[in-house]
Amino acid sequence: MDTYDKNLNACLLHRNKQLTRQLKDYQQTLALTDCSSSLMLAMGQLLRLHRLPSYGLVTSEEEWCHLFAVIDMFYGGCLSADLVSYQLNIRELKLCYLVRARLGNKTISILFNIAPRSVLKAKQRIKIKLALSATDSLDIYIQNLSHS
Repeated sequence: MDTYDKNLNACLLHRNKQLTRQLKDYQQTLALTDCSSSLMLAMGQLLRLHRLPSYGLVTSEEEWCHLFAVIDMFYGGCLSADLVSYQLNIRELKLCYLVRARLGNKTISILFNIAPRSVLKAKQRIKIKLALSATDSLDIYIQNLSHS
């Protein structure tokens, strides 16, 4: 009986280790799937912004964060880290990211549901915060920020 209990215990320990490894593998796969599916959604949103922009395309702050990550990935560097010292509000940061993605004023205005003139005014306010001159282009500055 003693040998039987030892063998059973050994089998159960072995099976426990197998299941623990399998659970870790599943957890890693799930984490990768979650991450990649949200990034895939953000890539799709970025593509739609370039091809067929519409108001309400990006609906939640979480989606904005994923879109920021995709723009950082495609256009180089972490823009929010480069701009942190300028104390931009979240709307200004969003605008900078859209500029970084090379979206025009009309597209940005559609996404924010504002007039294109309002986008120009917002860009002027950001230029002041970034201490850029009137002749400097915010678009060029933002697009080249992490590359210098």
